[in-house]
Amino acid sequence: MDRNEVRRPVVFSSEHVSGRDVDGRSLMPMLIIGLVLIAIGYAAIMIFV
Repeated sequence: MDRNEVRRPVVFSSEHVSGRDVDGRSLMPMLIIGLVLIAIGYAAIMIFV
């Protein structure tokens, strides 16, 4: 890097920092599906116990 070049600061938007998709998708659907799968697995285990 040349000493004559101007160093610009790195600026992140809140979407990039939080890990949220820019298209508006979040991790909430995966959380809900995961909880549903855990509940189904729990029910299946309780049937055999």
